[in-house]
Amino acid sequence: MKKYDIIIIGAGCSGLSLAYRLLNTNINVCILESGSRENRIRKTWSYWDIYQHPFSILENNSLNNICCINNSSFVKLNCERHNYKSIDSRDFDKYIFDKINISKNIEIFFDTSVDGIVAKDNYVRIKSNNITYEAKDVYDSRPSSIEASMYQVFLGYYINPLSSSDEVIPKLMDFTQDNEFNFYYVIPFKDKSYLVEYTFFTPKVYTSDELESTLDSYIKNTIGAYNLIRSEYGVIPMTPSLPASDLANNVHKIGIRSGATRASTGYTFLNIQKQSEFFVNRINNIDSINPLLTIKARILRKMDSILLRIIKNEPKRAKDIISNMFASNNDQVIIRFLSDIPSIFDILRIIMNMPKVIFIKYAIKSLINKKI
Repeated sequence: MKKYDIIIIGAGCSGLSLAYRLLNTNINVCILESGSRENRIRKTWSYWDIYQHPFSILENNSLNNICCINNSSFVKLNCERHNYKSIDSRDFDKYIFDKINISKNIEIFFDTSVDGIVAKDNYVRIKSNNITYEAKDVYDSRPSSIEASMYQVFLGYYINPLSSSDEVIPKLMDFTQDNEFNFYYVIPFKDKSYLVEYTFFTPKVYTSDELESTLDSYIKNTIGAYNLIRSEYGVIPMTPSLPASDLANNVHKIGIRSGATRASTGYTFLNIQKQSEFFVNRINNIDSINPLLTIKARILRKMDSILLRIIKNEPKRAKDIISNMFASNNDQVIIRFLSDIPSIFDILRIIMNMPKVIFIKYAIKSLINKKI
């Protein structure tokens, strides 16, 4: 039997973010990762630098503006105070793995799936590959099946333009003009490459094959001919409901498994960092509040529920509502709202600038029926 103070299940963003904060402490940590070290899914995490975290050294862009386009409406979001930044998960992985390799208190085991968990009051035991691991607490980031009636489905191309052209405008949302809630997302990086994504908020799970030709046409029409570096396809369940808590007090869900993904946007990275800080404080017996369980977090989930209902039932109207939200509110209010750290006054401003009839209509529906 291998004994530790803490076991982290999963070496994804949440597992590694928590482990990093425990490096070189007197806490013995074990990370169990079902995948290999080499064949890892590569992702890009983007956010506004409104919350301090220890990985700013890894950022590969820094945008001081980004826009939202809908019909003839063009709204530029000023990000000079809080730049819009991105991190490549490959750089993130290497940075933390290198730190773990020379640490004295953290071990990581790859190709190690969890066969069973037994939780008692003062310990948790995990069986894997005929080995038993024991710890006082377990932090579990394994993906779980999440019921959802809406999904964020996206296909992203990382590209190099074949010819130098005019500077491409960074776009948070470039809405299409059809009857679905879909848009393009365009982010430039320091090495002159771009990420261009085609994204749907939809009850239907589109395949990557169904999105390829439309994404290709958009890139050629807006940027020009290009070399494809790599692609990324994903499906994210969009639900404002938090997953049920674990029965055992010493088994803790973290990351996406715990509801860290913002239902209406898909943003996750900053919530993971806030949550990691909370758990480290808790481990060190420092009073702290789980950022996913605050009153403001609950209000945001309720607003997400209303917004997702509008998107599902009236997608064209939803595009106008989102565009109007950008046009009618202060840039910093929008950035704080999308980063899950708005003030109560920010939330009130957003609500007051919403179309009253449709907002009240779907607010009532969300109270009557919790399922979107």
